[in-house]
Amino acid sequence: MMLSNCNSISVDIPEKPLLHRIGKLREEQKISKRLKKELQKAVWEIRNHAQPKAVFHVVPVYRNNGSIVLNNKVFIHSKKLALILNPCRKVAVFLTTIGAEVDRIIKQHMKNRPHFGFLLDAAASVAAESVAQYVQDYIEDNLQEDEKTTLRFSPGYCDWPLEEQKKIFNIVPHESIGVNLSESYLMSPRKSISGVIGICPSACLEASRNACLICAKPNCLHRRPLKDKIDL
Repeated sequence: MMLSNCNSISVDIPEKPLLHRIGKLREEQKISKRLKKELQKAVWEIRNHAQPKAVFHVVPVYRNNGSIVLNNKVFIHSKKLALILNPCRKVAVFLTTIGAEVDRIIKQHMKNRPHFGFLLDAAASVAAESVAQYVQDYIEDNLQEDEKTTLRFSPGYCDWPLEEQKKIFNIVPHESIGVNLSESYLMSPRKSISGVIGICPSACLEASRNACLICAKPNCLHRRPLKDKIDL
């Protein structure tokens, strides 16, 4: 097992995912100078106020009657996650946040300048994703040569019920990075991400990395690139 806090994390807010967040990704949609300036200001605000932190815990994973069992005692119910973790013998259970100060400035601007508040919220979402990616890269960089990671998978994604968020919180010390869970299973600060990352042998099937390969949901905004369709 391994327990690690990552508190020296840089926040990255690339332009392409930010434009995707605000619905301006298509090439034919030109960005006005005014909007570009506002986006740059929003990025600066989020970077200036973000306090990125992360914690992850590497635990063993088993299968029991179709369910996934983490750390010998936590049962996870998700058919698609079971596919992803099929070749794995351990997983990194993680929790990340960019802090409560970001929530405060977004809320403040949503009241006074809703348009700019929307841009701040979009930039914060991209920043939160970059912190989760940082954790994944950190884990992968510290694996053995014959290991690799699967894609990240979070409660509320695909067929993994949001209420199972509390199981993540039972594994990782969420208090250490200041993240709490409400009775409706929403995290505070809002721009926080939880989930699991499988750790499997490098020789495992590439199909285990992508749950979208078995998902029939049309027009999903979160769909990852597809290759060959497979069956369970």
